[in-house]
Amino acid sequence: MVAMGVSLLPNAALAVAYLRRLGYSAAEAASLVERQPLKGGNGKPLLSELAIRHVLTIPFENLEQHVVQLPGASLQPTSLEERLQRLGQIQTTVERLATGVRGGVCFDLNPAFAWLLRELGAKARLAMAVVHANGDFMEDATHCVILVDLPSETLLVDPGFGDPVRVAVAMEGPTQERLATYEMASQEDARGFTTVLRRKRDADSMCLHLAQIDDSSLDTAEADWQPLYAFRPDDDLSYDNQEFRDGLTSIRDTESLFAAKKFICLGLVKGYITLSEKRLRRVEGSEVTEEVAVEDEGCWQSLAGRIFGLPLLSPVTAKDLSPAPAAKPTASAGYGGAACGFAPKTQASRETATQNAKNLGTIDAKSIAVGGAGAGGGLGLNRPGFGPKVQHFSGGATAQKKSIEVSEDIRSAWSKVMDDSDSTSWIYCSYSVDGKALELTGSGTSGLQEFKTALGNSIAWGGFRCYGVDKRGGLVCKRPKFIFVQHKPEHASAMKKAKQGSHKGDVKEVITGTHLDLIVENLDDLDEQSLIAKLQAATGAHKPNGYEFDEDNFIEADFYGLGIGKDCRGEGSKN
Repeated sequence: MVAMGVSLLPNAALAVAYLRRLGYSAAEAASLVERQPLKGGNGKPLLSELAIRHVLTIPFENLEQHVVQLPGASLQPTSLEERLQRLGQIQTTVERLATGVRGGVCFDLNPAFAWLLRELGAKARLAMAVVHANGDFMEDATHCVILVDLPSETLLVDPGFGDPVRVAVAMEGPTQERLATYEMASQEDARGFTTVLRRKRDADSMCLHLAQIDDSSLDTAEADWQPLYAFRPDDDLSYDNQEFRDGLTSIRDTESLFAAKKFICLGLVKGYITLSEKRLRRVEGSEVTEEVAVEDEGCWQSLAGRIFGLPLLSPVTAKDLSPAPAAKPTASAGYGGAACGFAPKTQASRETATQNAKNLGTIDAKSIAVGGAGAGGGLGLNRPGFGPKVQHFSGGATAQKKSIEVSEDIRSAWSKVMDDSDSTSWIYCSYSVDGKALELTGSGTSGLQEFKTALGNSIAWGGFRCYGVDKRGGLVCKRPKFIFVQHKPEHASAMKKAKQGSHKGDVKEVITGTHLDLIVENLDDLDEQSLIAKLQAATGAHKPNGYEFDEDNFIEADFYGLGIGKDCRGEGSKN
């Protein structure tokens, strides 16, 4: 006999069901689960696609904490004990989301989404966060986020935030999507919440302001950079760790926002739709296109049904998701404070708005556009063969013609360097005898010192992997860093150096995903301290406190002067 609440579905079937709810066809979902596309390489476009799909199809809502009246019956709040038990039964949470129409809070949505990413091959970690509210970070940690370690970088995804993050956010540099720009900053914090996610909204965007959901004066909040939360970048928490249990218990407290009032929030392509106990509000761009007052419980039920049904009834078109700026929507007449019993003119206006908005709410598998991920914003639009052809500045007048033929052996060898599970750590590439092609002439597994010995006397190209290392408290975290090398010895002729420079665009199409481009004229250019200085300058707010260029040879790089290991001040983890 199977215990109540335990999923009977195998993981592959459960993952397919989850992807189906996110809008993929049965064939697309099955293919994704089989291929595990997040196992290696550049997973950022797919991560962003999955994140925005989640935001547009699964609502952020707290109805499990409230009595919800239904025709002839009522849903009672789910007990804290049952919610805590569900943390340790992740397949149960996933099945609830994958096969239903409801959503949940961050401790429902993000662990389930992390589970899905892992089923697709991702190295996904769950991390604890403290939300920024009323000018400061909260004392209690009441949020969790997902960190995905790709071969070349770590990305944050967080569809389970109240005003959700709609894109995979890089740890270094700005990340832009349709409605806002994100960046990371750093701070000192004794509890280890040292990385801060900040957001700045575009002019054609409105803040959701969940904490004061009915206060329209907050619509223009986040017009300038605002911190959303601070998280621990090195966390790798289990689904039912004690901090999740404490966080869930905290938001269940009678004094919390989640206990005070029920709400439902669902993302739209150009905004969002929310339902509080007082009103339904639909925002598209910088305009409120619908506002309906809640007159009674029956009215609230009807409006809640509209939101839960929206992803099923209103598919999004490619036009709605194009990367080009959309025209600002016009507010529909007759919605200001209307009740659920509509006057004739209001009803006509409502029907017009419904017709105009019929393509909002879910997503088309072929095109989701969020900026910052390549031509067309990625998310399916930057797939091979889509969009305009790109010509490198050094590629000559004909875009199709390569300036140098790069051997496929180089591509294959570099993919091994990019794979953290492969021991290959460097490659070296030399020109063919006739100078018309680039060939793989060396690779190795022993790090920078071995790479140095491979350098010849002629112009060449290469790349190697090292690690940014964090030793904070009792934790050691290593993240791969990739360095692109243009080797042009001092004695090489000026003509050969100039010709080599014209090949860089074609070489970088093969040796991809690097954090630093380096010109090497002599071995001094590969001095470890010089490399550390350049790597630290190339990173964002979070800087490792050391590097490894050769296995188990840690070189200190304490940029902030916080100390290393057990002596590290202001950074720790409760893992």
